This record gives sequence, structure tokens and C-alpha cells, in this order.
Amino acid sequence: MTVIRWNPWSELFDLRNHVEFTSLPVDIKQTDESFVIEASVPGFRPEDVEVIFDDGVLTIRGNHTSETEDTKATFVRRERRQASLYRSVGLPAEVRADEISAAFDNGVLRVTVPRAQKAQSKRIPVTAGAVPAPTVIDQN
Repeated sequence: MTVIRWNPWSELFDLRNHVEFTSLPVDIKQTDESFVIEASVPGFRPEDVEVIFDDGVLTIRGNHTSETEDTKATFVRRERRQASLYRSVGLPAEVRADEISAAFDNGVLRVTVPRAQKAQSKRIPVTAGAVPAPTVIDQN
């Protein structure tokens, strides 16, 4: 019989390999009409991801668990993997929060945030004409 020395650090590192917490890298594009946020989320399903917009901050959270099972004779082996991701992005302009949309396409999450239309500058014409005389109110 072989004696193997127990190392508690190896269990900690093994746990780290099974549970991954990831800061989600994103690409942010800005147009006159909207912001488009794209993030690679391979292995995640739409129901694994939550997108929240609150007070000018867009937050993307995800939690994914996958299990595989291999059965051989009387032996059962299970391997589990869990991955979590999180990212908050502050948006620098007013947006139309009720029109934000999110969709998956081949492992890429795309969130479209329509920008609010800012007031357009308008030139006001000045016309020539008589200015009405002020009205005098009798104080007696």
C-alpha cells in the first residue's frame, strides 16, 4: 500500500478549476442611434444569462453548470463544471431603457441599447417689426 501525503492546497486549487468566476470582456460600439454591447459567452444558454439596466449602468450576469456522466459496469463517474461571469458597464448618455434588447447568436451575446434623442439645436428667426409699447398700470 502506498501512502500519499495530503496537501490541503491541492484541494483548493482543484476547487478553483471546477468553479470559474470570470470578468466578462465586452466590445462596446456607439452609433448615433444606439450602443451595442457584445460579449462572448460560449457554453451559456439564454436562460443562463441575466441582463439588467439600472440608473445608467448595464449589468450582465451569467451562471452555467454542465454535467457529464459516464457509466461503465458498476462504476459511475461524474464531472461537473460551473462558470460564472459578471460585468457592469456605465453608459455615458441617456438611453431608452424600455427598448433595450438582448439576443444570442453563435455564442455571442449582443445587447442593443437605443439612445434617447437629444434636443436638436434650432435657429430661431428674428423678424423686424414694431415692438408693442409697455402697458402702464395706474397705481392710484
